[in-house]
Amino acid sequence: MKRHLGCLLALCLLSQAVTAAQLSFNAQNTIITFDKPVKLAEVLATLPDPHSVYWAGAEVYELDSPKAEAQRADVMQLLANLIRRQSSGSARHTLLSDLYRDISDWHLMRRLNIDVDFDQARLNPKRNPGFVSGRYYIKAKPSMQSVSLVGPIGAQQTLAFNNASTVRDYLEQATPADSSDKDYVYVIEPDGKVSKQGIAYWNNTHYKPMPGSVIYLPLQTDLFSDDIEQLNDHIARLLQHRM
Repeated sequence: MKRHLGCLLALCLLSQAVTAAQLSFNAQNTIITFDKPVKLAEVLATLPDPHSVYWAGAEVYELDSPKAEAQRADVMQLLANLIRRQSSGSARHTLLSDLYRDISDWHLMRRLNIDVDFDQARLNPKRNPGFVSGRYYIKAKPSMQSVSLVGPIGAQQTLAFNNASTVRDYLEQATPADSSDKDYVYVIEPDGKVSKQGIAYWNNTHYKPMPGSVIYLPLQTDLFSDDIEQLNDHIARLLQHRM
């Protein structure tokens, strides 16, 4: 009987330990754990240095979700199909193969569709979602004074942020491939929002991206096939989940 009670006690303690470890957050090089459901404001209140955070660029990622990798697999399949239709050794074949390798190297985690702001989370219940279980990473860093360019431009380029610069101004500092779109680009803001911006003389939106934004130069639709627009959109959406 005592042995059975001892086993039950051990199982209860183990169950409690597992439950306590079911909800954790990695933020500012600190692991924060909770043994019960928690609201976002409670998590952000435990950050070592919340006043240094650029909240417009703060993000929450779900560590164990397979969704980002599933999105990457879809993109890679579309790219692979397109590469097979190009002549081996051609400029387009090389361009697409380089893009394929770049995307395969991206570090991805599923980004949650949450606007992260400490003051808003405390004051506005709609901006204060709850967490029940899982492992999460919170990107809570100072402002990045740069803008990144990705796409058919060779290696990713990181340019100094300028408050007065438009998307087109940043593009003038790069050398896009001939196969990149000349009319539009995608802008992925640090808060995860994706927009399509005109850059040609006839549709220039004069859009000024925020610091920490990513500008994706899409492939030119009329040079490849009808599904290029879908591929471009998928790549831009995938960039929302890139670390």
